[in-house]
Amino acid sequence: MKISSLLLMALLACIVGTPVFADSHGNFSGRGSKEAYDRSLQISVQALEASKRKDYQKAIELDNEAIGTYPYESQWHNNLGCHLRFIGKLEAAQKAEEQALVLEPTFVGAWIDLGVCFETMHKLADAERCYRKAVEFDPKSYGALGDLGDILRQEGKFEEARQWLLKAKNCPESAKFPGEIDKMLIQCEQPKKPPN
Repeated sequence: MKISSLLLMALLACIVGTPVFADSHGNFSGRGSKEAYDRSLQISVQALEASKRKDYQKAIELDNEAIGTYPYESQWHNNLGCHLRFIGKLEAAQKAEEQALVLEPTFVGAWIDLGVCFETMHKLADAERCYRKAVEFDPKSYGALGDLGDILRQEGKFEEARQWLLKAKNCPESAKFPGEIDKMLIQCEQPKKPPN
């Protein structure tokens, strides 16, 4: 039974809870064969199903199979990077996210996920650079704005962090995460110096 690309995209959206193809994803790019792309899309759906079950090893195996079948889809590399990060293989995750960005330099989700890799490795300046790129490509992305604000807060850049966090708070998507930004804003309050 052949499943249409649109049906598979809808299934992917249901599995992960949000649309997976936020940029150009879900459309055959014209590189390689359409048949290979369609096969890789079906494999990627299986990988996301495994991920939903928290079977990250199986998800990684399927991500690699999807990439081997059709290496030109940045989303497959991004998914692999996320799954590798979930099991603590941060350097490999970084490389997968970087490959996603080689294929699609404006892929906001990959910039965010690469930033999360760097943040997890305690490379805050690199994480900040990635989140700034994500905001550059999508200045209304709740994730990019919130992550940039949070990393600036961690770096002690409280005033700039507040500015980005307030922008994130104004995003419609912030309603899905009640109080999240408010907690970070409170953490941006600089302790007042005692009088001399």
